Amino acid sequence: MTKVQSVVEIEAPIDTVWDVLTDTSYIVKLFRDAVAVKVDPPGRSSVGQKYHLIGKVGRRRIEIYLQVAELVPKPKVVTVHTPGGLFKSFQQETLLHPGAGATVAKTTFEYELSLGYLGKVLNQILVERLVRDNLRSYSNTLKELSELLPLPVEEEDKA
Repeated sequence: MTKVQSVVEIEAPIDTVWDVLTDTSYIVKLFRDAVAVKVDPPGRSSVGQKYHLIGKVGRRRIEIYLQVAELVPKPKVVTVHTPGGLFKSFQQETLLHPGAGATVAKTTFEYELSLGYLGKVLNQILVERLVRDNLRSYSNTLKELSELLPLPVEEEDKA
């Protein structure tokens, strides 16, 4: 089993980070090589909600099946693998801790690739590296999205 862990300090309140983390429209933005996602049922993250994620490895299409296993408002989201797709096993846990004017986000991924899924077509070492790079970029993307400032509204727009 491979473990990837990252900790980032986000210059945004915990409410903002939580909104990004649980807004399912951000899933394809948070994972660099994600192309599309189907969320069932649609809407903000909830326990039992399933994700069918379509991604890419080079020019190959991959599928990932996940489910929200635990959701504790504003400190914790846990997502796990469901049968099929790229992973034999997968767990993602993100913990949020409020700080002085910032939020600390600690994300841990533990996974094992499904060798049967990879078959002879994809190089296991290449896929392992790409998955690890994707997961490492997750926290930085969460930080970037959470720190986005709204555009200023001009006086003419208010009228």
